[in-house]
Amino acid sequence: MARDLPALVDLQLVRALDHILRQHMLLAAVQGEVSPKRLSKALGEGLSQVSYHMKVLRDDCELIERTRTVPRRGAVENYYRATEKTLLPAKTWRRLKKGLRAVVGARQASDLFNDLAEALKAGKLQGASDLIARTPLILDAEGKRKVKAIAERATREVEDEQQAASKRMEGTGGNGGKLCAYTFAVLAFEAAWEPADLQALVAQTEEGGTPSTDGASDNSHNGTARKRDRRKAGVRRPLSANVT
Repeated sequence: MARDLPALVDLQLVRALDHILRQHMLLAAVQGEVSPKRLSKALGEGLSQVSYHMKVLRDDCELIERTRTVPRRGAVENYYRATEKTLLPAKTWRRLKKGLRAVVGARQASDLFNDLAEALKAGKLQGASDLIARTPLILDAEGKRKVKAIAERATREVEDEQQAASKRMEGTGGNGGKLCAYTFAVLAFEAAWEPADLQALVAQTEEGGTPSTDGASDNSHNGTARKRDRRKAGVRRPLSANVT
């Protein structure tokens, strides 16, 4: 029966990321062209170990591809590059079933917050190149689609910049200045809090109160309700009829 069940996650990506050494090797291949020999020196791991994991990434996971071969003293050195621009491609996210998106998304958020906490602990987030922005919004369906598209465009631009940075580093032979690990994250999601209905508040203010259930005006009750609604909406003084 299990053979007939559809895959719910990208099994190649799961295989690639289920070993810490492969994670760092894949990240290096995302950044630019790599070889097992170079990775062995950079990561402080044995060449045979690195070559094995490189083979897994290439043959089993199909997440890296050979770009060129260079003769080295009677042998050859193979160079590879990642087939995707990021560790979790957008198309992989889109293929996830809705139920699994919550699980994977929660874990990604947890990893992001751990990354942020470690950066704070290390005394980071003090430079001119650091940015943390949170922008609560109230959107309709079209607005949600457009903001998502904006976030996806920004992510693609950042991925392109990673490729450009890799080429710059290759051109300088690694002598183009101090390198740093840098995290870029985009979160765009529907929040749990409910926005106040501002149009209803304006209409209520224009009418001078809402009728009670028996048709009589209950100014005391309606006044209390209006104050409560205004507090919910963040309004501290009566709304005028020309609020836009």
